[in-house]
Amino acid sequence: MKKKNACTLIELLIVITIIATLASLLMPNISNTLTTARKSTAKNFFSQMIMAVERYKADFGAYPEFLTEKDRVNLADGNNTEYMVKSLTGKNPNLSQLSNADSLKFNRTTQNYFTFDQSNLVKKNSVWKIVDTFGNPNIYVCVAKNGTIRRGYPTVADGIEESEFQELVPDLSMGIRKNVIMFTLKKDMNKDGADYEAENIFSWY
Repeated sequence: MKKKNACTLIELLIVITIIATLASLLMPNISNTLTTARKSTAKNFFSQMIMAVERYKADFGAYPEFLTEKDRVNLADGNNTEYMVKSLTGKNPNLSQLSNADSLKFNRTTQNYFTFDQSNLVKKNSVWKIVDTFGNPNIYVCVAKNGTIRRGYPTVADGIEESEFQELVPDLSMGIRKNVIMFTLKKDMNKDGADYEAENIFSWY
């Protein structure tokens, strides 16, 4: 009877070592590819929300009031997520109808400009948050005055490299010639209690 060939322990260890080495070489590339894909999806999400805000302004003649109170508005702060949802959907985050007072304040025609879903509108600790594909609720919004955004955009103080900042805002005297911009900052994942990842994502770049 012919004896079957079998792998020795040394041969098996060599095969395992080769597989482990290949995996360690491939993992960074796979991780980078996934991160790039998630950033692209987040940027597309911002673009769609921006178009909704611009349609809102075209219909009502002004941006939602809460977006004009500061040069940079963080949707994670206070009731800003709730305000954004009410403005763009004409409903509350739980899909219930707006009160008469809220309807007059946020969206008097209850027109739906944007549809949020469970991937980008979540309830954390009983508070509604709009989040990007990394689960980051710190989404910053700037709206233009006279067609140009001159303040509020990300700078080196936000952890942006000088070279990247020069590409984001080539001419400081001109600012950013957009009506609405949205962005996230990688540094926000270092905030106390942060339970999400974050990346530098810029809607206009």
